[in-house]
Parts: sequence; C-alpha cells; structure tokens
Amino acid sequence: MEIHKDNTELPKDFPVLIRRLILKEQDNDPDSFHYHDFCEITCVQSGFGSYFINGTEYEVEPGDIIIFNQVEPHGWIVSERTMEVLVLTFAPEVVSDPVSSSDDGYMKPFFYLGSHFCNLISSTDCRTAEIIRIMEEIAGESRHREKGYEGMIKADILRILTLLIRHYEKEDVTLDISLNEKKRSMKRLEQAIYFINAHYTEPLTLEEVASLAYMSPNYFSSYFKNVTSRGFSDYITMLRLNRVRELFLTTDRTVSSIAMECGFRNMSNFYRLYKKHIGPLPQKKTRSET
Repeated sequence: MEIHKDNTELPKDFPVLIRRLILKEQDNDPDSFHYHDFCEITCVQSGFGSYFINGTEYEVEPGDIIIFNQVEPHGWIVSERTMEVLVLTFAPEVVSDPVSSSDDGYMKPFFYLGSHFCNLISSTDCRTAEIIRIMEEIAGESRHREKGYEGMIKADILRILTLLIRHYEKEDVTLDISLNEKKRSMKRLEQAIYFINAHYTEPLTLEEVASLAYMSPNYFSSYFKNVTSRGFSDYITMLRLNRVRELFLTTDRTVSSIAMECGFRNMSNFYRLYKKHIGPLPQKKTRSET
C-alpha cells in the first residue's frame, strides 16, 4: 500500500465541491491509497465495488454512502466495468469556526476513529435517502449558483451532518481532540509520508522519520499505524515489494539486482517477504510468447 495526498483543490472563496465521477474497473489499484485536506461524503449511484479504510473493506452498492475525514487514507476498487458516484467534499471551516472548537460537534462523525466505527451507511438505513436528496440539492445549487447559493449549500451541509450525528448517536462517541489539533497532527504525518514515499529504497530508521514529524519514535510508530493500518516497517516493505514486482515485469533485469536496488540487502529475507505479502514471483513471458 502506498499513500499519496489527493491533489484536488477546493475553491478558495467557498471550499465546497460536488462532482459526479465515473470510477473504472480498468483503473483499479488496490495498493494505492490517498487522503486529503477536506472531508468527503460519497454516494454510490450505480455499479458495485469496495472501499478500503483503516484496514476494513466495505462492499458498496447503489444507494450506499461512505464518509471519510482528513486523516483516513482510503482506496477503492470497482467490481464491474464502472461505478458512478456523487462526491461531496468540503473544508470543515465551512461549518466550523477555524479559531474556536465550539462548533466541532457537527464534525463528530468525521473525527471519531474508534475501532468499531463504520464508515459505511447502508442504502437500507432510514436516513440514507434523505442525505442523498440533500446532496442532489447541493449539486443543483452549485450548478446554478443563484444569489445566496453559498448560504443554501452551507445549510444543506449542516442538515447532512445533523443526520449523520443522529445515525451515529448509538455509538459511544467522545471527542478528545479539537479540530485544529487534528489538522496539525495530520500535517506532521503528511511530511513523514512524503519523505518515506520519496526515499523508501534507501535505509530508513524509525528515529529519522519520527524526527521529521516532531514525534518520539514510540508515539510516531503508534500514530502511524493508527492512521495507515500498517506498521512503519510493514509500510516500507510493501512499497519496496510492489516496486520490485513492477520492475520485474517491465524489465529484463534479474530479481537480485532489482531487489537490491529497492532496498533489500538479504535475498533469502526478500523471497520470504515477497511470498508472504504478494505470492510467488510471476513468470516472465519469453520472446516467442510476446
């Protein structure tokens, strides 16, 4: 699994964006996850697939809703040819005062990361249809942009968030971290992930990367695993293994030379890890087969 920051930018004057997207099976990449600086509510409108969040797979079908916050790396795969989704993304500041945490209650579903939290809201839930209807209203307001549309959209987002709070009220949700603290923590981890992604073929130590995030090694290790669902060493190992697989299938180089380049110094250990996490090395096609 490799984690990247989504480069989608929300409008600066009113940071809300709603889009209809067509996700294609041909673009499936189960080893690529992303996160972003905004919150997201996604409604599946057609097709079937799966979302992967915090180590959990959620199978989705038309009418299902998935929510993501700013610190949840997530990925998806489409199980048919295409899956159409309606995606609402917004900055928390749209409904929360960026200076005060007094309004953070509306954002409770996005900042609770308990082990039993479910990012999926099924199409059979009593509030799903209403949430989807409001999202369609937001799409209409965003498209026509009549006078006062920002206020209408903000009011609609608050209605959706209230419905989400009512949906999750059965959970024992407690907030022990403010919105600003959560954003600062994600920024610290963002720098570390960027560094790892750029240097994973080199020798990296937990102490070195933790210092980039201004965290102690123990705290960084725990926080990193909580966010990515992988330990620090496992994350680097998977980046290296996936790179080995890519180079092995696209070049004529030997396995040993590729493995060494990707950061493996012991071939017996490399073969053990590759078999454990990916499987047997694929067979290359001969020239007569190409």
